[in-house]
Amino acid sequence: MSNNALWLILQRLRRPLLVIIVTYAISILGMVLIPGMDNEGNPYQLTFFDAFYFISYTASTIGFGEIPYAFTYEQRMWVLVSIYLTVIGWFYGIGALVSIISDKTLKLELMRSRFRKQIRRIKADFVIVLGYTYVNVEIIKKLLDAGLEVVMIDKNEQNISHFMLEDFGMDVPAMVGNALISDTLIDAGIKQSNCKAIVSLFQQEEKNLRVSVLTKFLNSNVKVVAMSTIHETTTSILDTDIAKIQNPFDIFAKRLDIALTSPHVLVLENWIYENADLSEKPLFLPQGKYIVCGYGRFGQAIQSKLEKHGIDYVYIDEYKIGKREMIERDQFLRANADDKEILCEAGIKEAVCIIAGTQNDIDNISIMITAKKLNPDIYLIARENTMEEVSIFQAASIDWLFMVERILINKTAMFLAHPLQHRFLKLLIYKDEIWARSLVSLMKSQIGFKPILLTLKIDEKNAYALYHELLTGANIKINVLLRSLINRKMTNGAVPLLIHRNEEEILLPIETDLQIGDHILFACNEESREEIQLIASNIYELHYAQYGEHKETWIFKKLFRSF
Repeated sequence: MSNNALWLILQRLRRPLLVIIVTYAISILGMVLIPGMDNEGNPYQLTFFDAFYFISYTASTIGFGEIPYAFTYEQRMWVLVSIYLTVIGWFYGIGALVSIISDKTLKLELMRSRFRKQIRRIKADFVIVLGYTYVNVEIIKKLLDAGLEVVMIDKNEQNISHFMLEDFGMDVPAMVGNALISDTLIDAGIKQSNCKAIVSLFQQEEKNLRVSVLTKFLNSNVKVVAMSTIHETTTSILDTDIAKIQNPFDIFAKRLDIALTSPHVLVLENWIYENADLSEKPLFLPQGKYIVCGYGRFGQAIQSKLEKHGIDYVYIDEYKIGKREMIERDQFLRANADDKEILCEAGIKEAVCIIAGTQNDIDNISIMITAKKLNPDIYLIARENTMEEVSIFQAASIDWLFMVERILINKTAMFLAHPLQHRFLKLLIYKDEIWARSLVSLMKSQIGFKPILLTLKIDEKNAYALYHELLTGANIKINVLLRSLINRKMTNGAVPLLIHRNEEEILLPIETDLQIGDHILFACNEESREEIQLIASNIYELHYAQYGEHKETWIFKKLFRSF
């Protein structure tokens, strides 16, 4: 049976219904067999209908009287038996019904049935998010703001109840279920053509691998955004060919690399993630000795970057064991990094930077405090594992705070909700300091410290005028979109950042011919955004931007010719 909830109800009510039917049958049969007497003293037998009618209202304690004639004492004796017999049957049936209504399995099945109906009603593109966590809630907010539909699955019923209390909870279909089995993913709509991605950021990374494998076989067109910091797991997930790996430790290691060579690239990245504007000061890391506390996945990820730039370093870890060459070169201390004597032995007084990268947030804060006392001028970089202690870290005056959860939120939301911005970021990290500083200066001078981003797709829906003009074979360059509608000889100040065309990506396009299907990313302000959208969609504004003259309307031509 397709409806599991209905099947469960019928199965659980089978015995109570049978008890009620048997008690009714015995009572009715007795009433039919026991002879009665009419008003004239003649013998009378109740029909089955009369007996059924009488037992029905007697068992429910309504009591309409004795029909069609007053009962004999034999009949009344049987009525007494029937009353107790049917009442016991009803008590048993009602008790069973109450038990079923309060049954957890039935509640979950009813929720599951309602959930399936909600999924079938989704017509727009949607994303499945696995697990109710702070990170996933923030990702969902960003996805909803971008116009994507979201589906939530969590194994814990209490978590789903808390999720429904969120501001957006009633707008997001949610279900209690094990996301590691295929039936749950099918219920969540993974086989639907408008399911675009699954977000799987479990801390137990083997779960992310399982989700990736299941998705590969259920619908290989669905992208899996999975967290993985272990090399073997990462390799296995990538082998599915449908996964986008989020490794916060590798991401920070790349940022450390960029900060040592092209700090203005990080200014652009923070602006795109809306973490800061272009007035943010670039991160110029000091040159000298670095002390790194923690040789786990985080510490090992940044080791290669330190070696790449020839930076002298010392690792401190109480549990991990460093490589033999590190120990031989006195670059590894197996000890508690929060110990003053150990920090002094590591060279804290001559060090220029300390990185607190353990798995414990309180330990990291304590290390920062101790290090600052021993060396007031030292540069502080701290790892924050959860957002629960964010206020403490902010109060600690840390120079660079690496937030694991914030990285996962930004990266995942950007990849799913703003793919063109994600592409721009991927190209950006390979640029040098001169290129990045020039772009920052250009946007500051033309737009200001707080540029906004505009994505434009050249199709009939989003750029009607451009689309139909290009259909005629016209040659239109991107500069047309940069004309001021007040004075065509001036620009509106916008800066085109990227054109994505099929498999081609054009960074900072200048004098580039536009084509149907182009995705264009602009940096602009409110006024230039409105002008770009008008030029792209309005044939008269496009004509003015192209030729510097106003396009005559049909009415204008008729009136002009009449004079």
